[in-house]
Amino acid sequence: MTPAFSGDRRNKKAGRYKRSGYVKKTFEENVFFVQRWVLYVAFFISFSLPNLVFSGKYWFDTLHLMKWFVTMVPVGALALFAGTCAAVFGAKRMNFKLDPFGALWLLLLLLVTVQPLFIGLSSISTYAKEWFYFAALFAVYILAYNLWRDGRFHRVLLWGSSVNAAVNVLFAEILIRGSNGGVPFIMDVPGNYIGNTAQQEMFGLWMAMAILNSFFLHIHYAGEWRSASNENPEPDLGRMTASSRFGGVASRLLLFANLFLLSVNAWGLWNSTTRGAILSLLVAIAVLIVCFWRNGEKLELRHSLILSGVVAVLLVVVLGASALFGVGRAASLISKVADMLQNTGTFGGRISIWRTSMEVYRKEPLTGVGLGQYKWHFLDGQRLLYKNHPELAGDPGYNWQYTYWAHSEYLQWLCETGLIGAIMLLLMALWWLYEFSSALVRRKRLPPEALWGCSMLFLLWFDAIFSRPFHRIENSVWMALAFALANRHVLPGRTKWADIDSEFLYRCFGGLVAVAAVAGFVFIGGGMAGDKMIYRALVLPSGVQTKFHLLNSAERYLMSRDDAREQMAELNIAIGSQQRDMKAYSKGLNDLYVAFSRRPTAKLLFEVIDHARKLNDMQILQRAAVYLHPDSLSVREPPDEAASK
Repeated sequence: MTPAFSGDRRNKKAGRYKRSGYVKKTFEENVFFVQRWVLYVAFFISFSLPNLVFSGKYWFDTLHLMKWFVTMVPVGALALFAGTCAAVFGAKRMNFKLDPFGALWLLLLLLVTVQPLFIGLSSISTYAKEWFYFAALFAVYILAYNLWRDGRFHRVLLWGSSVNAAVNVLFAEILIRGSNGGVPFIMDVPGNYIGNTAQQEMFGLWMAMAILNSFFLHIHYAGEWRSASNENPEPDLGRMTASSRFGGVASRLLLFANLFLLSVNAWGLWNSTTRGAILSLLVAIAVLIVCFWRNGEKLELRHSLILSGVVAVLLVVVLGASALFGVGRAASLISKVADMLQNTGTFGGRISIWRTSMEVYRKEPLTGVGLGQYKWHFLDGQRLLYKNHPELAGDPGYNWQYTYWAHSEYLQWLCETGLIGAIMLLLMALWWLYEFSSALVRRKRLPPEALWGCSMLFLLWFDAIFSRPFHRIENSVWMALAFALANRHVLPGRTKWADIDSEFLYRCFGGLVAVAAVAGFVFIGGGMAGDKMIYRALVLPSGVQTKFHLLNSAERYLMSRDDAREQMAELNIAIGSQQRDMKAYSKGLNDLYVAFSRRPTAKLLFEVIDHARKLNDMQILQRAAVYLHPDSLSVREPPDEAASK
């Protein structure tokens, strides 16, 4: 299997390899020795399925593990194949291209890769998860930028998201009524309007993304219908060909089916009561309308505005229906909006989290606390907040709490990567916004996929001000795809500072991509095996020695190491408590405190304090008590965190 060369020989080899099935098209297009339908099938799995799947009750991690698997494994397989081809055959023969934005993204990836050399990570397992997560997004961007060419599949992908979201609305309606009845493919969280997304803010965001996709499809299919009507104002069915007749009927059916899905997802959005998602959707629709306006003539603008009015009326009608038939959810949304308007200084209850996050940032202002490590520094940041500002202890807006997220992706990125990472991200954002604004001013003609990509980016990046869309792989892959489809037309394809002609460097890059993909498979495969061992140790009836053997086996896998150590400590405590074995009890407490020091959470904090009191271990008790509220032992977690764990 050898790539083609230049000239006539190249064209002859192109035909031979096309017949053999190794490549789909010729060498004017990018060739990764993988047919594009393989890319599209893998992307459809990674983009359209994860928000419907979850690990289930037969795993220790009942939520995230299967979502990671379904999203990242297809991307990893493509990256392994493409990286191997780049390393063996060279980038030039494959017409591979690392664009300037991709080069900056690679620099960010290198930055977080060398972080462990300069800072002490609290949890290596968490860092590895986040690193492979970040690398998977980079792989999606590179693959889509170099291989994606079919606008039809883009529409298929948008349909997949709309159907997925509508099914989630059905699941959410079942859950809010508490009538799931143990159905295995619906999460067992009755009373929560979250579907299989597992978290209220993420449910609202997914609805907003699906509605934006349906809005884009509405403009597309309505435009096809209008074009057909203009060409044949009085169509003669006798003279119409079968294909054109079918095309007109199909466009109408798709148009109305898409409006139906849009209505269902709008119902889900309003009932999610997610303020950030609703505002983000409005921003994205406004950007899409402006893009259509600057991209075409006045007739197209008028057409887009009419279609936008149709969608706006539909959203208002669904909102009215939601208020009429879903009184409780509507009242909750109104209450949240009123609180946001009346208590602007609290930013929806996020001000204490944001101020705590600044204390976390000050711990390592230059390099950050490490990728994925924010959650393990929150309690210490809160301790520092109350220490440096004791007047906040009595402020009702600063209740003691614990959260895994900064509720602002930009602030969390600042905490985890420090000033260096924040400046790099800011420069990338400013450059992209400059080029995007220039394209609008110059009325640069952009294809529909690029217009969609720009609007989707505004939706996600606006939502990131108040939420955490980039910390859910099933949502953030859409950001990588949106960047790829937009950047091919919005940003310059080459710049002098990013123009790399070294074939050796490209071969090395391909080799590193392949190695990283293999490492990712080993990491997630070992994590799944270890997770299953922990589940068996905790749930299945077996002897103590068997349980310890399973947990020790799970500890060998990096992904499940921290969980296995924590469960071994819990097992020792249980044995010591039941058998009144103080030695085992004390060992379990010490191991539990070590687990807490690696991954401090509110749950572990109170467990350590409770067992330290029972054993009268004043040393551990004093160490743990410093993380509590100065005046109270009460604890609360943000409501949106409860369903996500």
